[in-house]
Amino acid sequence: MVDRKSTLGSAIKSVFAPQTTTVRAVDHLNFGVNEGEAVGFIGQNGAGKTTTIKMLTGTLYPTSGYCWVNGFDPVKRQNDFKRSISVVMGNRSQLFNDLTPRDYLNFLQAVYDRNLAEFNEIVDQIAQTLKVEDKLNLQTRKLSLGERMKIEFLAAVSIKPRVLFLDEPTIGLDVLAKRDIRSFLVKLNKEKGLTIFLTSHDMEDIATICDRLIIVNQGKLIWDGQTQDLIKKFQQNKYITFNKAASFRAFKLNEDIVSQDEIKITIRVPASQVDQKLSELIDVKAGTDYSIQDLKLDDIIFELFSKGE
Repeated sequence: MVDRKSTLGSAIKSVFAPQTTTVRAVDHLNFGVNEGEAVGFIGQNGAGKTTTIKMLTGTLYPTSGYCWVNGFDPVKRQNDFKRSISVVMGNRSQLFNDLTPRDYLNFLQAVYDRNLAEFNEIVDQIAQTLKVEDKLNLQTRKLSLGERMKIEFLAAVSIKPRVLFLDEPTIGLDVLAKRDIRSFLVKLNKEKGLTIFLTSHDMEDIATICDRLIIVNQGKLIWDGQTQDLIKKFQQNKYITFNKAASFRAFKLNEDIVSQDEIKITIRVPASQVDQKLSELIDVKAGTDYSIQDLKLDDIIFELFSKGE
């Protein structure tokens, strides 16, 4: 990475004699994924998630170490390897705006040399499942974002990959489109045994689709295990949310304040002390409209990163 300076002289100097800094995007990351698993690969921005996916798919070469996918070395980019995987990235479309989805699917069928009758049957089944069967002959530029993403999934799965890599696949989609895509992926994983490797900042994607989590921070592995095991690890805490009273003072609370604004505040309380703490808050007239929530997956991930665990 080139270090650009702010002053004009330094900026000119950096063009001819740039000072570079080495950034270790992935640092001795070591994990395995079994066939048929649905794995959530998550971390903060800059944690190395997309870099890892690019190495696993052969679009970026590791400076050291190695990886194997379906028995292939991704670096070699063998045709049999490329036929065994599919990739969907929410911020990068593979479709052509001036072609129809049907044109693009026919192109894929020829490139991947799939049996035409079998390929068309798969396309029709998936299109019906994703509710886009009436969109296949429309020009891609005329489709909504949600419809285009469904076509991306249709294209990715139509070639019958063994592993499906997903990088922020539901970004920018509405609630209904997200629901349809999540249901589709769960069905593929459970009924067809498709291996799914998903990275997303939407914890609802992760919680719905993935039975296992791999969490990375600054390129290093900080958790690898079952999603439910991680949730159980943090079940000793619950959240109490309420509207603050006019006389509310935060310093009166001994509990951790998770979030607050001008109106609401949320505190973290041990699960065994919820009733006691709720009574105390009501007695001192701290606020109104109290609600108790279990710890959600995104809260747990926040806890992990904030504690540096």
